[in-house]
Amino acid sequence: MLDWEQDEQKRKNGIAFVEATQALIDSEGLEKISIRKIADKAGFHNSTIYLYFKDVNQLILLASLKHFNEYSKKLSEYSTMIAGPTDKFLAVWDAFGQTVFHKPHIFHNFFFGKYSQNLTPIITQYYRLFPEEKTNYSKEIEDMYYGNSIQERCRKILEPLIDVESSRVTKENIDLVNTIIVSCLKQLLEQKCADPEQDADDLNELLINMICYITGVE
Repeated sequence: MLDWEQDEQKRKNGIAFVEATQALIDSEGLEKISIRKIADKAGFHNSTIYLYFKDVNQLILLASLKHFNEYSKKLSEYSTMIAGPTDKFLAVWDAFGQTVFHKPHIFHNFFFGKYSQNLTPIITQYYRLFPEEKTNYSKEIEDMYYGNSIQERCRKILEPLIDVESSRVTKENIDLVNTIIVSCLKQLLEQKCADPEQDADDLNELLINMICYITGVE
């Protein structure tokens, strides 16, 4: 992707493409998004998009970050929260669950789709296009938020639990614990995608219960 700060017109064009994609996702859903539809809505020729983005999948990920705004604000609050590592860990996961289960298709694609192992540049580029949405975090939460994958993000917030008295997480088992938590998240997101009538809050509560059981925290 481009370095948007070097050319204001290209930045405006990039914003137009992302906003067009956001509008189409909200009105038609992920499955019906295409380069042609995005270009038409943004007022450009199809081929112009490829001067800015690799493909429609990359654009969809950028557009998806709009749905992180409330979660991002909560993380900013938690950055200054005076609490122990287990309380902060559960608060971050609860805020995450409240976000992802209300938009399961969007977040399943974001965290388990085509570019899900290369999220850091996507997130960085989004906030270069929309700097007004960028929020300040503590170093610990910022490292998690800009993690390159869901695996990396989850591991970052697990690390403060290592050898905490009420936690089962150790240096020796953290990778296994992390893999299990990510697998639980993926399964619950897939359940919600397959059955939209499932209650998002119930799924979030189930995820938190799973995480508590796996890590030993309460």
